[in-house]
Amino acid sequence: MAIKNSFSGLAGANNTMSRRFGSTIGGAEPYVTGTFGVWFDKLPAMLPAYVANESSGALNDAQIKSILAASCTGVTPPGGTLNKVEFTGTGGTKWSVPGNIDYGNSVSFKFFEMNNLPIMSIMHAWVKLIRDYRYGVSGIVDGEEANYSKATYAGLAYYWTTSPDGATVQYYAAYDGLFPGKDPQDMMASDVETVGKVDIEIEMNVDYAWHEPWVKTKCQTFATTYSAASKEAIDKYSGQ
Repeated sequence: MAIKNSFSGLAGANNTMSRRFGSTIGGAEPYVTGTFGVWFDKLPAMLPAYVANESSGALNDAQIKSILAASCTGVTPPGGTLNKVEFTGTGGTKWSVPGNIDYGNSVSFKFFEMNNLPIMSIMHAWVKLIRDYRYGVSGIVDGEEANYSKATYAGLAYYWTTSPDGATVQYYAAYDGLFPGKDPQDMMASDVETVGKVDIEIEMNVDYAWHEPWVKTKCQTFATTYSAASKEAIDKYSGQ
């Protein structure tokens, strides 16, 4: 008996015309968006000290990472463009060869804000750490604990999407060299005629976007851990 996989329904001519794979005897499962995870694996070491001076109060490194992961409602990854070099022949005929590859250098994260404004406080503190809004210079100074370099003001985040089971990783990426490009003070506007939630979207710089096998391994570990922990918590609070 032939072993079937999720692409068995694509073989032969049975679905070539209809593109309909909704069958238990060899259908192809469609990719569905909306189930994803984010984890900021590295943040500036001095960030908690700066956040402590904001409205959200003191938060340690683990709390900041958990808040960012749990409140993230959307991610827009950078894409890449393979530019071509074009040549012109006699009579204006054209032909091309691959040139350079140009990847986007930013990734956008969307968060929903909570009471006491932790997201605004974290992003404001991060920007202030890099460039103080009063002095125009960095709060990171040379010394025994820190010095001004990418390692002291930038971060690294893992992003993955999964199947609807929340545990099987489909897409994965690691974004290194992260730092916010915006202090979201303008998101704090209010109007008596408008009552609703506040979404804070932050575009961050990316120096390296990794899509290597080790990234998938790391993301799969995160996905498996969070999926199991969520189910355990739900069962606990539902009395099971």
